[in-house]
Amino acid sequence: MKIKVCLSVDGQEVKEDVVEIDDDKLAELSEEEVAAAAEAVVRRWADRKLSIAWEVVQPE
Repeated sequence: MKIKVCLSVDGQEVKEDVVEIDDDKLAELSEEEVAAAAEAVVRRWADRKLSIAWEVVQPE
């Protein structure tokens, strides 16, 4: 199974990627389990690709 992932920031697409799950691993799963596996793969993709930095800025 191929999953197209599109990352948008403020309504603008900034990254597109394709992740895959081996079809053999999905063969025996129910529809709900396949959806959960896809979500887990996309979440792992996001964990690897995304980072957010922030700091508190005091007014001068």
